[in-house]
Amino acid sequence: MLRYIHMQRVFAFIVFLSFSLSFRASHVMGGEITWSCSGTNTYEFQLVFYRDCNGAEVNIISEDLRVWNHPSLNSIVLNFISREDISPSCTVVAGSPPMLECGTGSAAGNGVGAIERITYRSDPISIAGIPPSEGWIFTYENFSRSNAISNLSDPSTFGITLAAKMYANPNSINNTCTDSSPKFLQSPHFVTCAGSEYRYNMNAIDPDLDSLHFKFGIPFDYFPVGVYDPPLNPMPVPFEAGYSYDSPTPDTAIDANNIPASIDPSTGEIVFTSFNIGNFNIKVSVQSFRNGILIGEVEREMQIVVLPCSSENNAPLITPPFAGGLFETTVNAGDLVDFDLLATDLDLLQNGAAQNVIISASGPMFGAGYTSPLGCDIEPCATLNSLPPIEAPETATTSFSWQTTCDHLVNQFGGISEMIPYDFVFKVQDNFCQVPKITYATVRINVLNPGVLQAPKIDCIQTDAVGDLTIKWSSINDPVGSFIEYGVYSVQDGLLANFVDVNANSFTIMGSTDAQDFFLSVRSGCNGNTIKYSDTVSNIHLDLNNPGNGMALLAWNAPSNSPLSYTGDYYHLYREYPSGIYTLIDSVAVGINSFQDTIDICSAFLNYQIVLPGEICDFTSNIIGDTFEDLMTPDIPIIYSVGIDTATNLMQIEWNENLQSDTYGYVIYTFDSNGILYELDTVWGIASTVYSYAVNFEEGPFSYSIAAFDSCETSSVPITYQTSAKANIHTSTVSSSEVFMCAQEAVIEWTNYDGSVTDFYEIWSLSNGQWNLEEITEETTATIAVNGNQSYTIYINSIFVDGNNAFSSPTSFNVPVAGDPGYNYLKLVSVVDGNIELYQYIDESVGITEIIFQRRNYNGAFEEIGRSDATSDVVFFIDEDAETEFQAWEYRTKYIDSCGFEGEFSNAAKTIFLEGAANDYDYINTLNWSDYQGFDGGIKEYKLYRSINGNYDPTPIAIFLPNEDHFIDDINGLGVQSKVCYRIEGEEIFNTYNFSEISSSNELCLTYSSKIFIPNAFTPGGINPIFLPIVSHIRPETYHLTIINRWGQLVFESYDQNVGWDGTIQSNGNRAKNDVYVYIFEAEDDEGNFIQKKGFVSLIE
Repeated sequence: MLRYIHMQRVFAFIVFLSFSLSFRASHVMGGEITWSCSGTNTYEFQLVFYRDCNGAEVNIISEDLRVWNHPSLNSIVLNFISREDISPSCTVVAGSPPMLECGTGSAAGNGVGAIERITYRSDPISIAGIPPSEGWIFTYENFSRSNAISNLSDPSTFGITLAAKMYANPNSINNTCTDSSPKFLQSPHFVTCAGSEYRYNMNAIDPDLDSLHFKFGIPFDYFPVGVYDPPLNPMPVPFEAGYSYDSPTPDTAIDANNIPASIDPSTGEIVFTSFNIGNFNIKVSVQSFRNGILIGEVEREMQIVVLPCSSENNAPLITPPFAGGLFETTVNAGDLVDFDLLATDLDLLQNGAAQNVIISASGPMFGAGYTSPLGCDIEPCATLNSLPPIEAPETATTSFSWQTTCDHLVNQFGGISEMIPYDFVFKVQDNFCQVPKITYATVRINVLNPGVLQAPKIDCIQTDAVGDLTIKWSSINDPVGSFIEYGVYSVQDGLLANFVDVNANSFTIMGSTDAQDFFLSVRSGCNGNTIKYSDTVSNIHLDLNNPGNGMALLAWNAPSNSPLSYTGDYYHLYREYPSGIYTLIDSVAVGINSFQDTIDICSAFLNYQIVLPGEICDFTSNIIGDTFEDLMTPDIPIIYSVGIDTATNLMQIEWNENLQSDTYGYVIYTFDSNGILYELDTVWGIASTVYSYAVNFEEGPFSYSIAAFDSCETSSVPITYQTSAKANIHTSTVSSSEVFMCAQEAVIEWTNYDGSVTDFYEIWSLSNGQWNLEEITEETTATIAVNGNQSYTIYINSIFVDGNNAFSSPTSFNVPVAGDPGYNYLKLVSVVDGNIELYQYIDESVGITEIIFQRRNYNGAFEEIGRSDATSDVVFFIDEDAETEFQAWEYRTKYIDSCGFEGEFSNAAKTIFLEGAANDYDYINTLNWSDYQGFDGGIKEYKLYRSINGNYDPTPIAIFLPNEDHFIDDINGLGVQSKVCYRIEGEEIFNTYNFSEISSSNELCLTYSSKIFIPNAFTPGGINPIFLPIVSHIRPETYHLTIINRWGQLVFESYDQNVGWDGTIQSNGNRAKNDVYVYIFEAEDDEGNFIQKKGFVSLIE
């Protein structure tokens, strides 16, 4: 039974006057601070405060949280929500002590154990930013603690500080709430009996399914001044000898029968047995973790009261619901969990009656009202067969049911777990007074992700003779049939393939040319919701460099950054010679990734391959080869230049004629996209020292080397020849350009020529078939003048100090000029709310930057009224200065092109001007309007709208042909008070731009003056028995009629325009004499103007 004390507002105000906001309650028993996300970017903070009802009153208006480490937020106001008597409930019978109660007001409790819970909560609040590394900290302080606390030294001289800490989490987004704190679903168990086991689970849960860790916390004093900096400020509250924050209850040193307090770090369950009575302060800290990162911390502080109780009462017994006498079970997601929870207590009350057993429950997955499968964070929800509390004599039972699903493995951020424990706490108590015995049972249901399979490791990657890669692995076992698919990935290219066959064990990639990083995935688990990945390994890619000095330089990558446990300790190096025969030439330890092979063959093409032996299969590299010769080679060629032949636009390489007369020819080398030097072509003949071929200029610059070969024959067939080392690499020049249309300039940039020393550069242009030397410079950039609508091709001629030269690749461009827009149309001018809106339709794609808006003034000349940026085809401007109530206004525009020059004027457009006059007596209005001018499509029709008493009818009252310009409106009988307003709209015929517009006129409002008719005589009892002014168009609440006799005495007064004078003196009810009286009429018309009329009226009988 829960007892609530509902405080009335009047009582709350009296308490506020009696206890100022600075007042702090004494006899503090504990509390907690929590927060929750109330939306995507707002938080709600809650403070729960536990009060010893035998102590002082509390503040029931509001409390403040102080905020630390935030740059702008210093405090949060928490409004009073409720107060609740949570003293132990029991049944009072003959011979029993009274039930503990809080009563009303200060020190109104009727004994130790009378406890009240007070709740404060903030409005939803936004907090800017993301918490720093030290977190945002929220604190609440109060003074003082109860003097009855047994384990703290001099407790009443110390206050309490409660804290909650919010840290950044992996899902943190600026100004967004992405984490709710842990919540306490079970109220504190404050009162227990000496010698009885105290077992309590506060059922702390995390709404986001984050992991929780529980531990005892240090209680702190309050700190009214200074900054939050524990343990300096506030300071820890000192414990009595024999106690500490992590051993807060009596231990065996005080009584050998005592069992010291312990806390389960994973569930938070607290257990102890004390044979010593007293009040013991316990603090629990709850930390939440996401992906192993601390993201939040809350705490609950409470004062446990151990009382001397009758030994005739024992705690209820709860029968474990699962096999083996356990309160914990593990199920696969998708399993149905059903059990009956049975609780018994055969003890008697003091009067001999049977005790009642009361079951209550808490848990994050219970549904609405505990009986619905809906209403929890992750549906379907757990249910009980009836709404707690469930009460019955001696034995009580409840049936639990929960249909688990794969959704119960997924948190709100999409994170999937292999197992999530869900705790349901059942509290069972009897009704024995004064301290009922309570038993807590924590039922833990571990929801398991069934059949989660680990990804297999990649056993090896093998490269065949044509460069195809084969990735191999050992297929996995699928004992429960949860396998969905394998995935093969590379870091560079992402997903390469999927295999739904669990027995698949290899994948081949065609034509690999470099090293890539590969890994495998396996999708399995509940409905395939879990993906596991293997470690990443690489294929061995071998690079071969032939420096031409009789050496072969080999370099390769390792399959992994660290040695693999399932491969050998040495790389094996194989060379193919003669063709088709591979010989192991050496081995190097894993960790060494290069090798230098000395060539002992006069001239031969040699292939190399690296092999790393493995337990299941071997890693094998690609096969790569080159022609190698001994040291007796021709001279190393000297390259003169590499550049573009301007006559053919072919790449041209020139070098010297070799001095060795037996030179047979030359090999030209260049680099592939991976930076590997390869043989481009061969030319024959000692005098063949020029080579040309077509290149893609965009792929430059281009680098080349030359090697010479002589007549040294080898035993290979066909005959090959001994080749020199390669010449120094020369790299061509690449030019680029940027044209500045408005300045009629082009900026030319180029790369340095590499391989020869450049003296200076010549910039040559080719335009209309004419060559022109634009500039000579030592820099690598130049600005040249160009002409609009001309095409240019630019070459850079590098002049070397040795007298040779080389032309760059060309850069070509056209010099554009600012274009005229394809359309330039002032499509609409319209009066809106007393201003004029203008819309310009312009071809912005040609670089129009700005629109100038002009209005024709009273003198007939156009003048600029403003400008708008042209960021789209429709440019908007509003004219707030035009006096729309006096005349129609004419506009035109002019554009500014991309070079800042003014363009042509647009068409002119003129607004509709509506004017008219009102006939006060006949209620007939005469309207006239001017034509709209400027529509490309012409006027289709005009629509007239009318507003009566401030409300426009959305349906036009009349529609007119384009040549009509006036209208007479009879408004008799329409309930007009003082004003009628009109506006007219002109609708365009669908125009050549494939749209039409509607222009609105100014608003014309016609007003009607008040009409007042006052008689000068009346005859009470005759045909004109009442003196009453007849009025119209006035404000009824301002009506005032006064009648005064000739002596200035008030005879009659009325504030109701329907109540006149019947000749009776208002003050005494007597009939007035025949005489002449003065009337005074006062009122305000519909526009608020004051009206007063005075005159005489004759009373005639």
